[in-house]
Amino acid sequence: MSLTAVRGAIAAVATVALLTGLALSAPGTAQATTAETVKSFTWNRPMNAGDCTMFEGARWTLHRDGRAYFDGTVTSSDDNDAWLMWARLKDQNGAVLGSIVNNANQSPTDRTKFVKNLPSHTQRYRWFASGWFNPALFDLIKGMSLAKHC
Repeated sequence: MSLTAVRGAIAAVATVALLTGLALSAPGTAQATTAETVKSFTWNRPMNAGDCTMFEGARWTLHRDGRAYFDGTVTSSDDNDAWLMWARLKDQNGAVLGSIVNNANQSPTDRTKFVKNLPSHTQRYRWFASGWFNPALFDLIKGMSLAKHC
């Protein structure tokens, strides 16, 4: 038998052994799982509440450890308004799992309320906010909704 034939036979045996070992080492695993660490939810169209508008592109970014960050742009057609928002986490059926708690604690009676003051109707305001949620919910979160008021 030639050296090339021996090498080919060894490679074939090694391949079969490797495939057999992989098949036997993971019984009961029908699906691959991924260790997703961040989920982002972006609103692709403007939202309105009263005189206030939140522009498209507003985004909540959720981290597996329970941290949550918001980035959006808001304005009002009237002076001295405020955009109020409550961010709700939802499961695959659209059921509410919980709400994001505001790190800034702007309202002692409602820790889930986020507020952006809008002093001038001539300005757009970039809004960065942060909060937290129960990290045990992370894998269940499939969507979000925003309740809003101006």
